[in-house]
Amino acid sequence: MDDISVITESRRLLQNPYAYLDGGGSYSALLDAGKLARSLSQQIADHRYLLGDPYAYLDGDGTFSARLECTQLSSTKKRHRYSNVELEQKAKDLHKLIWKNRSKIWGADQPSDLVDMLDPSVALDIIGYDFDLDETLGQSKINGKLIEVAGMIDGSSRRVRISRQFPNDVRVFTAAHELGHALLHEAPGLHRDRPLDGERLSRLGIEFEADKFATYFLMPEKLVRARFANCFATDYFVPNEETVFALSRSSLPDFHKKCKSPRDLSRTLANAEYYDGRRFISMARQFRVSIGAMAIRLEEIGLLAV
Repeated sequence: MDDISVITESRRLLQNPYAYLDGGGSYSALLDAGKLARSLSQQIADHRYLLGDPYAYLDGDGTFSARLECTQLSSTKKRHRYSNVELEQKAKDLHKLIWKNRSKIWGADQPSDLVDMLDPSVALDIIGYDFDLDETLGQSKINGKLIEVAGMIDGSSRRVRISRQFPNDVRVFTAAHELGHALLHEAPGLHRDRPLDGERLSRLGIEFEADKFATYFLMPEKLVRARFANCFATDYFVPNEETVFALSRSSLPDFHKKCKSPRDLSRTLANAEYYDGRRFISMARQFRVSIGAMAIRLEEIGLLAV
């Protein structure tokens, strides 16, 4: 497709018949304009699909002012309550977008570990949010209690801030939670969040959705299954004399004295660093989440006998 055809197609997508014209009504640097059109058109198409909004990035009168960077684009989110299936699909779509643009994001320094690509700060940048780590965000009354603020999202300035006052797993999950808000919810003003580690999900509508989105984003099922099988040499862990000895070097009765509930077992597996003579990084540490968050995810996916 030549540059004129690409620009024509891009104008159709943007619903702006005047895109890529200079101030005098003629093309400026036609080749560059063609490249810009290809890039921008694909970015907008990707983001419209991700947001589930075919009209995203149009202004109030149905036109669009083209910009060079996808991170400068803005969208209007409709009020909507999401099912878990929808939330997981949103996370998968964002994973695909990160993977598709990995060369642009990291260049020659692409992470060798796929988990390292599940970075909330990278995803926030892709959808047009700035990300900052601050020494402290102060205290605020949240749910009637005065607590240290772990995260903030400001929809008007499209900025997320995370406090350094918390362990890394809390910072990561809180950032993924804010990513969920940015992607899913209308956030015209400043919103403050308590420390989040993924073990206790909020019961409130949009807070629950942001928590679940963070879970799906940080611990995608396919990748968790693969890492679990690699660690424990099974797709489904059943405690018996053989597996318990491989896990803890103890007998089955002694193991049951320590692991009295399904949650005890899932936490043990989430935190395990040894199995059948092999040492490895625990599932929780591999995915940079809390032991509790990983334990719940292992149960959700159905990787152990409960």
